[in-house]
Amino acid sequence: MGTAASPGSCPCPGRRSFCCQACAAVALALLPGALRAQEGEDPRRVTAETRAGMPAGTVKDYRKQGGFYLVADAGGIYALTAICTHNGCKVRLEDKGFSCPCHDSAYDLQGTVLQGPARFPLKHLEVAEQSPGGPLVVNLVREVDPHARL
Repeated sequence: MGTAASPGSCPCPGRRSFCCQACAAVALALLPGALRAQEGEDPRRVTAETRAGMPAGTVKDYRKQGGFYLVADAGGIYALTAICTHNGCKVRLEDKGFSCPCHDSAYDLQGTVLQGPARFPLKHLEVAEQSPGGPLVVNLVREVDPHARL
């Protein structure tokens, strides 16, 4: 027979236990996608953008087509993952960077952390042209140096 909870005590699991259970549930939910990617799913996403159509200052939202942003600056074009490095939420485009709706982390347009709780920058992903002058292709699994530009 179990013990009765004392008045004023919560029968709920502790915060640590809840976090562990939540992380396990997320890992299980993501497992089929990870297995699919290993089974030959192409990690490259062809965009509707071209180098000529991305002047400096342009930011294109591809969160629904692969979870990334295409950004152009004076140095060229780069892609940033839209996944917050703190807890895996999708970041939103703001006036001068990105923000996480889950815990208020903030990043500049290069993915550098401006405000925590995130401690790591957004990942930069490989960008290439499908053909010379053709559509831009982002490789979702190939991380590149943050200074790399197309």
